[in-house]
Amino acid sequence: MNARIKACVAVFVFLAAYAVSDRAEGVSEEYSYEELVKEIKVLKERVIALEKKVATYENSGVSLANVREEIKKSLVSYEPGKGVSVEPVGLRIGASGTFVFQGTPNANNAGDGEDSVFNASYKANVEIEKKFGDWGLAYAEFEAGENDSIESGLTLFSNVNRAASDTDSAIEVSKLWYEHYLFGGAITLTGGKIEAADYMDQNEYAYDENAQFLGHMFRNSPLIEFPDGSGPGLQCTLCLEPIEFVELSGGVFEADCDWNNIFDHMFYVVQLNLIPQKMFASYDEKWGGNYRFYFWANDRCHEKIVEEGELASCDTKETNYGFGISCDQKVADLFGLFGRFGWQRPDILPAGVAAEDVQDNPALQWMWQAGMQIGGEKWRRPSDTVGFAIGQVFPGSKWDKAFGDCNKRSEIHIETYYRCELNECLAISPDFQVIWNPYGAGKSSETDNDTIFVYGVRGEINF
Repeated sequence: MNARIKACVAVFVFLAAYAVSDRAEGVSEEYSYEELVKEIKVLKERVIALEKKVATYENSGVSLANVREEIKKSLVSYEPGKGVSVEPVGLRIGASGTFVFQGTPNANNAGDGEDSVFNASYKANVEIEKKFGDWGLAYAEFEAGENDSIESGLTLFSNVNRAASDTDSAIEVSKLWYEHYLFGGAITLTGGKIEAADYMDQNEYAYDENAQFLGHMFRNSPLIEFPDGSGPGLQCTLCLEPIEFVELSGGVFEADCDWNNIFDHMFYVVQLNLIPQKMFASYDEKWGGNYRFYFWANDRCHEKIVEEGELASCDTKETNYGFGISCDQKVADLFGLFGRFGWQRPDILPAGVAAEDVQDNPALQWMWQAGMQIGGEKWRRPSDTVGFAIGQVFPGSKWDKAFGDCNKRSEIHIETYYRCELNECLAISPDFQVIWNPYGAGKSSETDNDTIFVYGVRGEINF
């Protein structure tokens, strides 16, 4: 029997005996001997019942050590792929790694006359997240990586390995921000070191380069002139309960991300997201979808094409701008479709392009893409996915007439992958890409216009 219970029983017995003794002091004269005996019987019955409960717990193996272990489990939990969570304080720590092995028999910029290239890259991420009740969230991400696989051997409008992060294995703070919720989550404010691409042009089936499509083409529209990485920014999202099927967001970000004179050059974005699942009061997840419409502007210094082969002065501070659509729609439990369309101003060059590099840095004008994703339940692999996408990006008409000798054509991309989840922490994805008219018609300084075929495999580790 538990020692504490035995001590309690002894105390009760002693008090009862003392109470019936005629030598006991302070006993109320209102109680008779028979009434005291009844009280003692009641106490005895309670002690017997308590002894039975203790015996039941002891026989079931419940002990103080077991109770402590259960409490520990409820405080700290681990979920594969999501890391360790400390529930009472809202803390989560997770880590991941992505390895990419890619090759091509026709690298149009390989150098030294070598067209066949096979290289690798890796990227590691550590995430720390802290929740503050239902009103705030802090987030930090640390990143390190090396090489870009075969990207440096290719000259394309849109390259082939978005998962690369070449930091020469040095650890960098890639993101660091705080998010605050107002009016029950109707307004979300986010500020800090953030990446603009996380807040616009998202897509359910073509947005995660670590698990979905590898090519830049299908991660974000190549027509958006994003800031140079993550930097100072402020983002606001508005979603009101009466019209919760409409989500309006906007943000301002430093365009060059150098943390100097942060208001000199800015990147602006406004996005409207329509959610048909909520619009038609259908909360069945199999009909989930998003239809995002956005407008962006980048006021870094851009040179304007004024006539054939000539540029305006950089002092004009021409602003680049564009718009686009990104939509995804589930059409069955295992099947989803997506598409994008984008346009940007065609009469200026990308920011920072020098006059002597004009011909090798085309101004793009518009693009489109479409694709699908299929789950693996039909072949008894519910955690596996298959993706297929096709897209096309077009150079600007004014740039082509001025510097491209009117021979630049659209660059066409096709990509497919099969993501095989080996367990909760490890996945392998064979990936294949085909690119027609690379760089419009091959690298401008070469005559290599052949179609580029890229084969590879991606490995994901989540813990």
